[in-house]
Amino acid sequence: MESTLNWIRGLHRYFEYTGNNQAKTFMAFLEKSLYADNPVINTTNQKGMIEFIGTIRKFAPDQVFDIFHKYFRYGYDPIALQDGFSRGQVESKIWISEELKKINSHYSNIILLAGWYGQLRLYLDALGISYDNITTIDFDENAGKISDEIFNNNLIENWKMKSCTQDILDITQYESHCVVPLVKGNGETFNKNISADLIVNTSTEHMSEEWFYKIKTNSVIAIQSNNLFDIPEHINCVTSIDSMKKKFKFKEIFYEGEKDLWGYKRFMLIGKK
Repeated sequence: MESTLNWIRGLHRYFEYTGNNQAKTFMAFLEKSLYADNPVINTTNQKGMIEFIGTIRKFAPDQVFDIFHKYFRYGYDPIALQDGFSRGQVESKIWISEELKKINSHYSNIILLAGWYGQLRLYLDALGISYDNITTIDFDENAGKISDEIFNNNLIENWKMKSCTQDILDITQYESHCVVPLVKGNGETFNKNISADLIVNTSTEHMSEEWFYKIKTNSVIAIQSNNLFDIPEHINCVTSIDSMKKKFKFKEIFYEGEKDLWGYKRFMLIGKK
């Protein structure tokens, strides 16, 4: 039950952040129902979740419920989606969005490295942070497909937001821009030149620092890591903000901080390389 409570409480926090009180009330109801002898819904049952979310959408419209509904209808892994809205993930996305808003309320070109489903976009939108384009880069082809088809489908026209399936180390970097291969609807690959004024990587614990030093000088970069060393996929965790600063040598730091979450710490740096 604990894993189920984690994402339900994460969604509750997300709706608190976005100000959707009706949706927040439904999440509180769902949490209470889990303690009943006969819970109203089995959150791991695909058909049941589709029906339940379909009902919620009628009374508490929200794009996140639309995303969940479509995700379950398409038959994607429910655990991966629920992990994306765990309490730790939600708090981390809120944290970085609030700090980015203090630096700038508009960005021309944003690149999300290891961007998963591109869900950070939801948090930027909620704060009124505007942008011309967002490109999310992840080596997981499924993540890119879900970003384009489900999470950010409303922005796919004219590629206001578009995914790229690529190892971030394979992105060609120049002093003025990077070249990102994007796939058109007909399957044709198009190389897009992007001069990003914001680069975000909230998954630096999953990789070495090599990507950081390939990025052009003077780029504004926002990064997060954690101290969850016991997870096999985490090959580059940090113990403190100071150890993070030693790994990622910024020329100028706009923000540095750490946040206590549920059983671990999250660290964040925003600055100019």
